[in-house]
Amino acid sequence: MKTMDIVHNYPDGDSRLKCGLCRVRTFVNEQETVVLLTDLDNKNDGQSVTNAVERIIKSLHQMGIVIGPATYVEHYEKEDPASDTFDIITVSPIDGARWKTISREEALTLLACPSAEVDERSWDNGRIIAQADRLRFSRDPFVDSRYQESHAVIKRRLEIADGMVSKAEIEARINAGVGERDIQGLLKRDLSIFGEAYAKPDDEYICFSEFPLGDGFVDFVLLTGRSRMDVILIEIKGADFNLLNFGHYKEFNHKINQAAGQLRSRLGYIYRDVTPFRDHVHYLRIRAEEGEHVYNAFIGPHLGLQVDPQKDINIRTVLIGGRTVDDREESAKRHDFERSYSPPIRVESWDTWLRRLQRS
Repeated sequence: MKTMDIVHNYPDGDSRLKCGLCRVRTFVNEQETVVLLTDLDNKNDGQSVTNAVERIIKSLHQMGIVIGPATYVEHYEKEDPASDTFDIITVSPIDGARWKTISREEALTLLACPSAEVDERSWDNGRIIAQADRLRFSRDPFVDSRYQESHAVIKRRLEIADGMVSKAEIEARINAGVGERDIQGLLKRDLSIFGEAYAKPDDEYICFSEFPLGDGFVDFVLLTGRSRMDVILIEIKGADFNLLNFGHYKEFNHKINQAAGQLRSRLGYIYRDVTPFRDHVHYLRIRAEEGEHVYNAFIGPHLGLQVDPQKDINIRTVLIGGRTVDDREESAKRHDFERSYSPPIRVESWDTWLRRLQRS
């Protein structure tokens, strides 16, 4: 028989200011009192029941919630009740806490309760969730709010938003079939577009335009990543041609092959002696982070990439150009094209590239 069902606010560690939450249910069978301690998963803002079980049991006795001897059962709920775990806990002054796993059937026998009692998920019990939320919000009114970013990051986000080119404007130019220079001019107005499309982690990037490399230039270069820096070379062509030619073989338009040749030439320059190139892009990264507008450097919301200048860099290439006519057919061609180059060159039409953008 169940005699109590509450959310317990237990001390979490040595600090009295820190607490955790668990569901506590007491049952009385023919021989004893059994206390079921159910972890509340994401509603528990402290240590897990497993890590805090000794403090939980002690606090239950100190507060008079449980009086006298009792058997304690630790309980973790899963999506499927049949997968729940149950462990009998014994605590001694010498050995501390010990766990003995029991089956669901053994737990039901010990609790002397119907299966519906443990089949119900705590997150579906409105009363339990309301109790847990009241306790959590009393400690921190903004407990479920998004992490508050620094003033510098917020300021930079607002600056980027003020100068942002809309997806609708880009799409209109592409649908009008404009040439390479027109698209380049539009994208140079807002280099955050490439951070949005390719940066990982999100919002951690530096983008350059008209980047000198070898005996020529790369249209855009994006620096991003953690620990090992990703260097993404981006070459663009216009939207005034179809990605694939019409005809029996439907090969890539000559402008795509021309741009791929340019990228291969740039990659050859890099890979013939990659260490100086790595040192050079890190040098440019530092200059950009210090506020220099070298090669039109544009920094994302988070100033300062968390990358190691002593580690190898990942070099990736992207070629954007042309319009999609048959996405399925072109997808296979793009994959074959990418595999035909070493290192690979990723090809995207303007139609597929637009899908990357999250802005309105």
